[in-house]
Amino acid sequence: MIFMNKLLQDKIFRELLKFHSQGDIFEEKEIITLGCMANGSTKELQKKILTTIDLQNLLQDYSLNEINENASILADKDLIKINRVTTTTNKNYLELLEPLVSLEDFLDEI
Repeated sequence: MIFMNKLLQDKIFRELLKFHSQGDIFEEKEIITLGCMANGSTKELQKKILTTIDLQNLLQDYSLNEINENASILADKDLIKINRVTTTTNKNYLELLEPLVSLEDFLDEI
């Protein structure tokens, strides 16, 4: 059952706007290479993307599932662009790529 929470959607959208207003943020990630004879790793800079896991840490009153559902609703309404991610531990989360409308248009829509 999908539970639509307009207050949560507003918080998600505002956090995405705030994150985007900071410009591109890069973080160092370790890339593991598995090989037949030896394993190795390298470090590279990757662009930081806001995820629903990040939002769960910021919005502690809400579960990851609630945040995922409401972010998906925003994407279905073409208010934000997302990428769905599943990890090997079957933990599903969303990458929030960008807002597709202004705050004013968002407020008119919800």
